[in-house]
Parts: sequence; C-alpha cells; structure tokens
Amino acid sequence: MTAPTLATQIAAAEAALQKLDPKLGALIATQAPLNRVREGTYFGNLTRSIVSQQISVAAAASILARIQAATALDPHAIIALSADELRALGLSRGKAGYIHDLAEHFVRDAAVFDHLDRLPDAQVIAELTGVKGIGVWTAQMFLMFTLGRLDVFAPDDVGLQRAIVRLYGLDAVPPRAELERLSQAWHPYRTVASWHLWASLDKTPV
Repeated sequence: MTAPTLATQIAAAEAALQKLDPKLGALIATQAPLNRVREGTYFGNLTRSIVSQQISVAAAASILARIQAATALDPHAIIALSADELRALGLSRGKAGYIHDLAEHFVRDAAVFDHLDRLPDAQVIAELTGVKGIGVWTAQMFLMFTLGRLDVFAPDDVGLQRAIVRLYGLDAVPPRAELERLSQAWHPYRTVASWHLWASLDKTPV
C-alpha cells in the first residue's frame, strides 16, 4: 500500500482541524490548502532560521536576499567571507559567527544532518541545539518547514502568539503553559494549525 503524500496528509489535517476547533476551522476554510514545507538544503534552511531570530519578517527577508546574492547559501562561500564581510550583509556579530560556525559543520561533513529525518522530534531538537546559535525555536522551525513534521508547536513565537490573541479575541498573550494547553486541541496537527495562524498575519517566519 502506497504511503500518503505530504499534500494528502496536510489536506487531511486541515479537514480534521476544522472539526477540532471551530474558530481555527473557519480561518482554515478561507486559506486551505496551505503547505509551508520548504524546498532547499538543510544548510540553507537553517541559515534562514538563524537570520530570522528576533527580527521582523521583512528585515529577515532583506538580509537573506543579500546573503543569497553573495553566497548562494553555499557553506563553502560562507566560510570564505570574513566576519566583517558577513556583517556587511546585514548580520549582527553574533549571527555572523553562528552562520560561519554552521557552515563549518557542513564543510567538514556535507551529510552531517542527513539522518535527522529518521529521528523523532525531540532528538532532532537535541541534535540541532548542540550547534552554536541554534536554539529550540530554530529547531522547531526546521521540524515544521524543512522536515514537514505535522505536530510541532512553538509557543515562544511572537507571530503565533499575536495570531492566537487575534483569533480568539483575547486581551493579552496567555502564559506559555496556557498556550501549550490550547495547542493540544490541534494535536496531532499543530504544525498545520500554526501555518494557518501565521498566514492570518502574513508573518510566516522566513
């Protein structure tokens, strides 16, 4: 029996979410189908997530466009640049160091993370957060946008917090534990719910 395609799984998730959460379901009905899984290399997608940390979507997109033009997101091209040259592309000193360090991992072993798609979510997060500059949020973005794991939630993401406040008519962002509890209503499709929440703000992480 042929395994369902990712598109089929996402469509099933969207249909299920419309039953699990009427408010979210009404939003999904205006946006479906929605697939945010990215093509591209692991290095490129991790670099995008590092750049996106703690800055606006527009600012991240602008910086990434300059990095793409200068290096084609090739780790060899990244490590050929000095710290000052990376900073001239718009990176902070810290992010320039993180991306340079990440590039060194891939130059030493181009397949360094090729096994991640075979690991459970928690192990993927544990391995990625062992790399300087990659925190839990970045690892969660990798799971959601690169590996296409459909049941991931990032409670610390500001865009998701804002979208939840707007969708449910809340007065303020709920505490982290409450956000986690709320997201359980979307299990096992929390990633798909998150994609639609981001889309409602047009603030999907780069």
